[in-house]
Amino acid sequence: MVETNRAKVVDENFSKRVLEGNLPPPSPLTPAQVGLAPEDVVDLFESQLASRLLDLTARWLRAHNAGFYTIGSSGHEGNAVFGKVFRHTDMAFLHYRSGAFVIQRAKQLPGATTWWDLMLSLTASSEDPLSGGRHKVWGSVSLHMPPQTSTIASHLPKAVGAALSIPRAAYFNLKTRLPFDSVVVCNFGDASANHSTALGAINVAKWSSHLNISLPLVFVCEDNSVGI
Repeated sequence: MVETNRAKVVDENFSKRVLEGNLPPPSPLTPAQVGLAPEDVVDLFESQLASRLLDLTARWLRAHNAGFYTIGSSGHEGNAVFGKVFRHTDMAFLHYRSGAFVIQRAKQLPGATTWWDLMLSLTASSEDPLSGGRHKVWGSVSLHMPPQTSTIASHLPKAVGAALSIPRAAYFNLKTRLPFDSVVVCNFGDASANHSTALGAINVAKWSSHLNISLPLVFVCEDNSVGI
């Protein structure tokens, strides 16, 4: 009998290969060469695994009619790196496959209830602090992640606006939630890059440099063109 649960097949194959030591060739770079201690590598891998397990849990919940969202972050676990590099006070406008980013960033804030909040979101609970059960979203007030849903580049102009506000607030010495040295990070899928909202946002960011406007903004395009 052919197994039709592809998530289960992938999970079982992953476990099988790890136990057999059947792993890809190691990177030519050591953790130390890229500024990571051994415990940092383990920490990032833990977040990547947690993100994948969240995907599997979402599918299990849906199969038992207890969950209502299964668009996971599988294949985008590398996002954990950005969750570590950027501070939790660096506002993040996220693509909907950013599970590893969210899980890693939450480690910066002791007492964050990210896992619990995510499960409430997956089950459309009215106690979900972000959407009240209307839709599963990534987001957190304390982690400076404005909630986004169905992000087909619609969040890129928002990221540009947030980035523009930081130097302006510093210029006028306004007290805001974001430190004056904050950076705004915005990730999106490669398929979104051709949307007018993405093109407009990237164009504004480009022209800001010509106008000598400081724009503390990082765009991260997650290329999935090879189907991974």
